Amino acid sequence: MGIHYVERSFELRGPSGLGASPRPDLVGGVLSGLQETLIDSVRMGFLHASRTRGRIPQMLKDAADVRFIGMQGQGDEVTTLRFLAPRFGDVAAELFEQRQLWDDGPKPDETAFDLLAQSLRDVRRKTVDSSRFDYALLNRFAGYRAPLRRGLESIVMDGGEALDARIDGVLTDAAESLRKQTPPSRRVRLCGKLDMLGVSRRVMGLYLEDGTLVTALWNAEDFTTGLAGYLDKDVVIEGLAVFRPSGKLLRIDADAINPAGVQDSFFSRLPLAGAVVDHGLAVRVRPGQSAYSSLLGLIPGEETDEEFILALEEMG
Repeated sequence: MGIHYVERSFELRGPSGLGASPRPDLVGGVLSGLQETLIDSVRMGFLHASRTRGRIPQMLKDAADVRFIGMQGQGDEVTTLRFLAPRFGDVAAELFEQRQLWDDGPKPDETAFDLLAQSLRDVRRKTVDSSRFDYALLNRFAGYRAPLRRGLESIVMDGGEALDARIDGVLTDAAESLRKQTPPSRRVRLCGKLDMLGVSRRVMGLYLEDGTLVTALWNAEDFTTGLAGYLDKDVVIEGLAVFRPSGKLLRIDADAINPAGVQDSFFSRLPLAGAVVDHGLAVRVRPGQSAYSSLLGLIPGEETDEEFILALEEMG
């Protein structure tokens, strides 16, 4: 069976410099960042994590492999960018052969643009319990402040008016607000019954003592060796607990697993989020205190360089 492509589009709007012959700086920033935004959205949909360690599964790359097919303009204020995107069922069929861990997961007839639209909607509406974005994806959305500052007013997906699927100042402000609310990740131990292994996605499903299902993403080197022997047994996993802006657990980035002992039942409960640090307040240096020492320990070591830079911009 061949790949079925769906045509999707972005409409760039601004006071001037667009149309059929737009300024390169207004279009280039959107095109250059689109691929990374889409792959982050695809990973978020399939993994509950927009960034992962190690190699990205080829199927997820294929699912975000969109192609630019042209543009058209209206006056001097609107440029429409047109793309072709593959349906997930055609390029990532194996992902749908495994049991899904969550009900709101991607559908075979959807594309990367659909997942991006869903994430944009939840961010715009400040849905603090959403599983469609995490700290890194919020950073990605906040980063669209740069092309907006160059003269764009909004970037609207086809059908985006009704779905709130557009990028503008309201969206980037919402992303920044949610990012500030998100508690830092922290290392935890968790005990439960290993119910599912999604080998192609490196995902595990763990049932806690009270029946709560926890999603864990395996971050160690080898996902398959020995893990099948733990299936349907009580185990203890260790890793970073990643939280939603509401403080509820989003996932565990696991890197260790062992059989559970009697004493491990204490860890069969959802981990609690820590306090959210106000970076802006923290860097107000007290007399005699170094500006660098005021930052020490406030930015989690797991943050990427991009996240670190955004945190510094926020402080400035």
